[in-house]
Amino acid sequence: MRIRREFAVAALLVAGVVAAIVILPRIFNGAASTTGIHDPATLPEHIRICGRGWTKDSLNRIVGLAEMRARDGIEPVVVDPGPFAPCPVGPCGMTAEDGPCHTVIYVQVGEDAYLDYELQGGP
Repeated sequence: MRIRREFAVAALLVAGVVAAIVILPRIFNGAASTTGIHDPATLPEHIRICGRGWTKDSLNRIVGLAEMRARDGIEPVVVDPGPFAPCPVGPCGMTAEDGPCHTVIYVQVGEDAYLDYELQGGP
């Protein structure tokens, strides 16, 4: 009986550590919204925005707003990576677009720091 109790206590401790390290930061990221700053270490590799799948930059490159504008030549789209985030204007969605759409979107991870997610598949 003593071994079972020790095993149960150890399992509860492991579950608590997992919740504190993995689950809670993701909940806080989901609650941060578009204008909130998200912890880059807890952002998922894939998110769904506007009914489409987006993949995080594999090199985790963080860029500033001026660099994004200079590199892309357009105003970037910053999104909320949360599971129930609204679809902003600009990203390629599931419905046909009349004009061009963004195939790269950004999540704010600092005061002037953004991490990009690229569209999976084609526009």
